[in-house]
Amino acid sequence: MEIICRNPNISLSNDKEYVLVDINKFLSTGQNPKREFQEWLDTIQFGLFHTVEPTPCSPMRDDDMRQRVREIDHQINKTFIGNRYSRFTNKMDRFWLLGFFEDGHRGRLTRHLHLLHYIPYDQLKIKGSKSFQRDMVKNHFQFLWSNNPFVTSLNDTRPMCPIHIETISTKKNSVSVSRYSSKEIHRKRNYDDYFFSY
Repeated sequence: MEIICRNPNISLSNDKEYVLVDINKFLSTGQNPKREFQEWLDTIQFGLFHTVEPTPCSPMRDDDMRQRVREIDHQINKTFIGNRYSRFTNKMDRFWLLGFFEDGHRGRLTRHLHLLHYIPYDQLKIKGSKSFQRDMVKNHFQFLWSNNPFVTSLNDTRPMCPIHIETISTKKNSVSVSRYSSKEIHRKRNYDDYFFSY
């Protein structure tokens, strides 16, 4: 399947109406053209770049990471925007994250997750410079990630795997990290390795 963004200024929506899905004879079913997807990412100014690194002493399955990211996204929206965020039709008025799973040099043993974090500065309840707002969101994300224990499906509590958070202050940096994060989406084994938090 091919994902094409016809208008880069269109808002994100629940039913993903910002994409048109067509069959492209040069792509396998389910494959997204890398260039078009990255060009769409280039139109977005992300504010934070997270890297989640599960380790042998604190492993975490992909589904658990996805769920935790979605829960934190909900908490951050509630904290910095309020409950009204869930009624927004334009997804650019709320926080959201785009995650990319990536295998390391040793395959699944070093699998990690890159997250691009969109920040709706104009909607935030806290005022101040964008740098101040980014730092507040960064600190709150780190707090929520680290201080809520990870409980497995067998009710086994484990330490949280490390997360590294960097700020993205310029459009050029945003393009660089989005290109880096999405570098492998065209590979067949990576069809399901990216997700949106909403």
